[in-house]
Amino acid sequence: MEVELTNEYLDAAIGARTNLVRVPYGAYGGAVCQLVSYPIIQWNVDTEDWKSKNKDAIVEAVLAHAKDGNIILMHDIYESTAEAFEELVPQLAEQGFQFVTVSELYRARGISMEPGQVYFSAH
Repeated sequence: MEVELTNEYLDAAIGARTNLVRVPYGAYGGAVCQLVSYPIIQWNVDTEDWKSKNKDAIVEAVLAHAKDGNIILMHDIYESTAEAFEELVPQLAEQGFQFVTVSELYRARGISMEPGQVYFSAH
């Protein structure tokens, strides 16, 4: 399976493995949940940065939906997303938000993540 092969490459390259999976396009239907032996991470806020490629639209989408426990989807392949991120971090930090990994988010809430289960937010 591709996930295990990727983990082998990660382990060889950096000495660490992943313990969560975000499937491409969020396509977790069908047999995916049965085949993936890791918790499957989705999102509950889609900035649609892939569609707009507009920094201001991305910033607006995040600020409109920033809420404790949300998982916000942003893609690191677009310059506009990187620019939006640079603008958003100080604004959100000023509002009291902390930036954590998904694992840290769920651990802080005392939620145990199970293989093959799909997680959209930590509410």
